[in-house]
Amino acid sequence: MNSQYQGQRKADTKKCYLSTALIGFLLLCSTASAELSLNGSAIYKDLGKQQFVAALYLDSQNNNANSIQLQQSPKRMEVKILNNYSKRRWLNLWMQSISINNDRDSFSGSAQEVIDMMQAPKSAPQKGDVIHYLFDPQQGTSIIFNGTELISNYPNEVFNILLRTWIGPIPPTTSFKEQLLGNIVDAKAQALLNTVEPQPKRVALAASWIIPEPILAPIPEPAPVPEPTPAPVLAEVQEITPTPEQQPTDVANIADEGIEGVESEASAEQQNEETIDFNVAEALAQRDYTPLVVAQIYKSISYPNRAADKNQQGTVRIAVVIGRSGELLETVTTQESKYRLLNQAALKAVKKAAPFPELPVEIKADSFELNLPITFRLQ
Repeated sequence: MNSQYQGQRKADTKKCYLSTALIGFLLLCSTASAELSLNGSAIYKDLGKQQFVAALYLDSQNNNANSIQLQQSPKRMEVKILNNYSKRRWLNLWMQSISINNDRDSFSGSAQEVIDMMQAPKSAPQKGDVIHYLFDPQQGTSIIFNGTELISNYPNEVFNILLRTWIGPIPPTTSFKEQLLGNIVDAKAQALLNTVEPQPKRVALAASWIIPEPILAPIPEPAPVPEPTPAPVLAEVQEITPTPEQQPTDVANIADEGIEGVESEASAEQQNEETIDFNVAEALAQRDYTPLVVAQIYKSISYPNRAADKNQQGTVRIAVVIGRSGELLETVTTQESKYRLLNQAALKAVKKAAPFPELPVEIKADSFELNLPITFRLQ
């Protein structure tokens, strides 16, 4: 009975989370939209699929990347997830791009805060999730996940570290950067911004991360059982085997049945989430190692003469897997350009650059994965 009582209290609380979270999400979105205007939007593609739509909001239109990073006025990066991610894949996506777009001094001073921002959501991003990274010159950097503010008042530099992954020197693609700067308009990206919304259960899940567990009524102690009176000794006792209907009930089974299904979806989902042990030392090691690999590959790139003669330009993304000793384990083209010559040249550059430096001891994994954009552009 007590287990059923607790389950009902949790169920009632969950309903409260849901309605409160939905109202909060709508208010936050409407408030954020009223303050800033869309500067540009772009779709991030990988492995032949649309992964998320990105949007940059400013107080006024600006198509200069350096100027945007320096301006001391409110800014917002918005991410709407189009495909499910694992925690590890989501973290790697950001950390690799941070590593190649930020110098060591800028990153090392805010490494822990950046890791906090990436790990603030207790669930990996799923299709429909909406993430806001916000900058305010007075209140610093904050993150809102499906309408729930998870972190606030972080240093201003944290936002610019994230922003440089989109409009820094090595963005996902050149067109991705130009679209966010407003120089190219992507109608598909704008349409997705207006249609992608989180599921109510995901909104409720995010809200549950900051709402304390409900206080349950204390369970009364069971009354003491009096000592049984000894039965009189009989001259003869006959052993009787009970029928199936008379078999004693399994108390453990009753307890299990009483609490089955009580656990909320939020709790079940969080239990299934992978745990990632990622610290500052590993983040700094990854930041130092990534540019070494990138520089070695870029030095090996040769622009095909035939492609240059035909004015062929574009971006190719190559997923590179490096072993602990620096050996090249795997290369996969995750995004092709329109031109076969450029696609072949990108793969050739990666293979020519190998082997790479040994992995730092601080990087705990057996291999290092890097998804690198190689842009061919004629000056």
